[in-house]
Amino acid sequence: MTQLNADHCYIFTDTETTGLDINFSQILQVGSLLTDENLVVEKEHSLFSKLLPWIVPSPEAFLVHKKTECLNEDSPTHYEMMCQLREDWLNWSINKNPVFITYNGHRFDEELFRRQFYWCLLPPYITNTGGATRLDLMYTFQLVANFFPNSLTVPMNEENGISLKLTDWAEANKISSINAHDAVADCYLMVNLSRLIAEKVPEVWNSSLRGSSKDGNLRLIQSEPFAMIGEVIRKSRFTYPVTFCGQNNKMQNEVAVADLYFDPDTLDELSDSELLEQISNAGTAIRKVRINKSLPIMNALDIPSIHDTLDIPFEQLEERANKIRNNTKLQSRISELLTNNQIQYPPPKYVEQSVYSGFPSKEDELWMERFHATPWQDRSKLIDGFEDSRYRELAERLICVHETAGTPDQSLKRYNTFISQRLSDKGPWLNIDNTLSKIEELLKKEEDEERKNILIQLEKKLKKMATI
Repeated sequence: MTQLNADHCYIFTDTETTGLDINFSQILQVGSLLTDENLVVEKEHSLFSKLLPWIVPSPEAFLVHKKTECLNEDSPTHYEMMCQLREDWLNWSINKNPVFITYNGHRFDEELFRRQFYWCLLPPYITNTGGATRLDLMYTFQLVANFFPNSLTVPMNEENGISLKLTDWAEANKISSINAHDAVADCYLMVNLSRLIAEKVPEVWNSSLRGSSKDGNLRLIQSEPFAMIGEVIRKSRFTYPVTFCGQNNKMQNEVAVADLYFDPDTLDELSDSELLEQISNAGTAIRKVRINKSLPIMNALDIPSIHDTLDIPFEQLEERANKIRNNTKLQSRISELLTNNQIQYPPPKYVEQSVYSGFPSKEDELWMERFHATPWQDRSKLIDGFEDSRYRELAERLICVHETAGTPDQSLKRYNTFISQRLSDKGPWLNIDNTLSKIEELLKKEEDEERKNILIQLEKKLKKMATI
């Protein structure tokens, strides 16, 4: 394999969790592999955590990953796991800029990492700051499925729909997935599939690497003569020729692209309200994309079979792209509409959901460093030193989990009330009563002894949590 990017290293990473809700699920296992620029594995780790006292796990999740060691009180704490994860990643990338590679990670694993570093008062954006970039392989596979379907075996179901499951791609291409749903094993699946893509379709691999940064994605969108988006939605292929046509001035991760299958001359004739409808609705001439995440996009000239892919002639699309590229007035109008019509979301109700509610002040950042360096028995004295109420609440939880000696009675009272509410109340989280009922229901139907044993262990753990 040719040397691809000598000043970078790649960190493939995956998680196993208590459930699918990114705000209220806990990471139980993190697997990571460090590879060089030739995708040769140099280091690996598998980090585990015991359950947080307020997290009720999904029994279905445990039946998939089978991580019953996380029910053991002797396992490392969640805070210890997250601190070790940060330390390993920083050490692995001390001499090279890391590209963090996940599978469906921009919707799930990456969001979990950010939230759970934040819960632990650690910097949440380790995968896209300080020279780090991030790549979601799911979008790489979509490019393969749309533009290079004969280079790898694309997994199809009985209805001729495309599967985007990692294990299906591995098995279709003769890569064993026998230990799938272990975080480290899934990382090896990603590495092996990445090697295959880099070898057989370097155009896709290099485009994906380019798109691992915001600037790289923007350059791809702006590339000449035009770019191609290749998506897999509901197991079907969709391709679009696109070019840049605007950017949100306040939130620059939001970019507008023009679908070149639509005649750009008609856009100039639209009023602002009509143009906004084109931006806001599906299936119209303008689409919004986010350049801070992987996109299934590449330059049209990097697709050898491009003429077979298009619905109208290449030259006509090139002409349309040039029109939009040179129409700075239209770009300014679209940029202004994006800027003035941002969706306003209600403030989050719970602290776990508040990772995006503002960056910490410099003072709070320094206070976090002091917090981590202070012995547990003395950390309760630092709670009120945080300016931001989010960090006071999270610090109090961390202290009550690790060291109750010396913790003020008011803190312990709040913590115990919080635990009681999370285990018993209905909310966006799972509670014990409903989950125990679910386990009982599953046990009645289950015939496999290993799966029965997992459910019994989980049931025992939850009953113990209910009595504390």
